[in-house]
Amino acid sequence: MPQNSQSSRRSFLKTSAAGAAAGMLTQQLFQANVHAAEETVLKVGLVGCGGRGTGAARDTLSADPNCKIVALADIFKDKAEAAQRQLKATEYADRVDVSPDRIYEGFDAYQQLIDSDVDVVLLATPPGFRPIQVEAAIKAGKHVFCEKPVAVDPVGCRRVFEAGNLAKENGLTLVSGLCWRYEDGMKETIGRIHDGAIGDIQAIYSTRFNAGVDKRQPRTAGMSEIEYQIRNWYYYTWLSADFFAEQFVHELDKISWMMQDVYPEKVLATGGRETRIGEENGNVFDHIAACFYYPSGVRYHAASRQQIGCTNEFQDFVIGTNGTADLMAYKINGPNEWKKRKNVNQMYHNEHVAMYDSIRNQKALNNTEYMVKSSLMGIMARMSAYTGKEVTWEQAWNSSLDLSPTGYTFESTPTDTKVSVPGVTPLV
Repeated sequence: MPQNSQSSRRSFLKTSAAGAAAGMLTQQLFQANVHAAEETVLKVGLVGCGGRGTGAARDTLSADPNCKIVALADIFKDKAEAAQRQLKATEYADRVDVSPDRIYEGFDAYQQLIDSDVDVVLLATPPGFRPIQVEAAIKAGKHVFCEKPVAVDPVGCRRVFEAGNLAKENGLTLVSGLCWRYEDGMKETIGRIHDGAIGDIQAIYSTRFNAGVDKRQPRTAGMSEIEYQIRNWYYYTWLSADFFAEQFVHELDKISWMMQDVYPEKVLATGGRETRIGEENGNVFDHIAACFYYPSGVRYHAASRQQIGCTNEFQDFVIGTNGTADLMAYKINGPNEWKKRKNVNQMYHNEHVAMYDSIRNQKALNNTEYMVKSSLMGIMARMSAYTGKEVTWEQAWNSSLDLSPTGYTFESTPTDTKVSVPGVTPLV
């Protein structure tokens, strides 16, 4: 204790001055570090150079002025070269710096890119490849943007979950392509539901009825079966997970988010193919309808159809004890009536902005939990539709179902691509 008030005051002033100086130095260092982080050029590599991959690369360039694309990887070199041409034709051409030796091709192209000196890896390959690629990128210490869904089977989901946990341990950012969580209008709509705008949720209804995907590449002389299937990946379950998990996962994730990331106990689904028939359509279905059962008693009825010439509908409708919500209309009906103008054009951009903000400010962003579990929701519904059996969450998570092929070469044999028959196809 000081001997008198005068010495106390002198000590206080001395200590305060030292503290202020230290504080100023800390602030200067912090500002310098932030400035340096903002100025650091982040080198980005794209794995999977189709339409979504090229779009993701453009989104990433729009999100951060100090990043550049330095490497491209695809099983097929023509895809990578096409992506380079398209990116060079954008307003971000000066930040597309891919030399010929940084265009990687083949089944190990992803690993070659990861082993180069990139800082960020964008993964937009067909979903069947994502588990091994997420794992490889995280183990190599890269930040990752991964498109949805993250896997095509439960084995793949568990593999991504483990890689995501490793990313958390190592302070790496792992951002999901489940973009609705980054869309401002949807954030406000769901935020109001979380705040009680419609009361307690009683039932949920989602539809996504559209014509689907109708782009196929023909077989050419010398083309192996596995190459043909990869070039037409959407039509093969081992590559796409089927459309309910590949496309409708957006709706499943919106509802999971609205349910505050509480997931269903079980699902019972039905489905089949009526117009998407013939060998050229692989083994995916063209319609699936599922009922998800939640611990609270809530039931979520979800249906999707990809058939040409039919009436389309795209809706997420929620019934509460004190009103209803139409998510895709950004609208709440009832005592707390509210409507917002749609704002759907920025979500792809926003998720990349969030990724670079987390990297540059050293506050790792990790979407593992919901990107894996929403993917599993789509997979378990497909498993139920394919087999005709009820599937519990526990069954799905612990399932040994693995759709991986025998190997990853152009001579490899793809996994079984027979069309599933409900009531006959076994539940694994």
